[in-house]
Amino acid sequence: MLIIPVIDIKDGKCVRIVEGLLDSAEFYSESPINMAMLFRKENFKTLHITDLDGAIHGNMKNFELIKEITKAVDIPVQLGGGIRDFETAKKIIEELGVYRIVIGTAALNNPDFIKKIIDTFSSSKLVVCIDEKLNNVVTDGWINYANITPLEFAKQMEALGVKRIIYQDVTRVGNLCGPHIERLTEIAKNTKLKITSAGGICNYKDLKKLTDMNFPEVDSVMISRALYENQFPCQRIWREQELKDKSLDLPQVN
Repeated sequence: MLIIPVIDIKDGKCVRIVEGLLDSAEFYSESPINMAMLFRKENFKTLHITDLDGAIHGNMKNFELIKEITKAVDIPVQLGGGIRDFETAKKIIEELGVYRIVIGTAALNNPDFIKKIIDTFSSSKLVVCIDEKLNNVVTDGWINYANITPLEFAKQMEALGVKRIIYQDVTRVGNLCGPHIERLTEIAKNTKLKITSAGGICNYKDLKKLTDMNFPEVDSVMISRALYENQFPCQRIWREQELKDKSLDLPQVN
């Protein structure tokens, strides 16, 4: 199970979101770059970055900042938020140094866009994010309901040639209530997609729930709040040592 730390960027800062409510953003760090460097020091193998400003406004808002992050770390970075047309996707893939892009709203509104990315760059450069509330896909920064279930959307994307999705129940984002095992199971049983789980992870027990599913398709998990708030025992040791590094603006050990 690959653990993927999440860096959500809003107004140039590192924040967290609770239950998909963007106006509830809680400040974590002035420097997303330092957070990325911290996660690299803790030996994580990849990072996920969300440009929340881009997700809200429909176009990339933190391009230069994210470019600095990709330069600061030597691990793959996947990026989502505000990528809704081919030219933006092309620029990010070719100029920003990210491993792959994450598409949400645009995948639903413009499936030809998804097909063009796959045909131009291959499916390995793309992951589709399926955000849900109450078994209904939500779009445009989790604001609007799309009147399609996560499973229906997943099947549509698979038919286009998508190989990997992120599944996220946004009501669980930032509140440490555990992953949506039932929905993950439903999608894994009915598609051949690789699945990254996101939202709700609190501790090691939640990670164990994912591995105990016995679906190899669910092979990775994105974690935000639990990492920032040191919910895993090993983090205390890491943070006590890292606080000696004055080059990083680090969260305090609780």
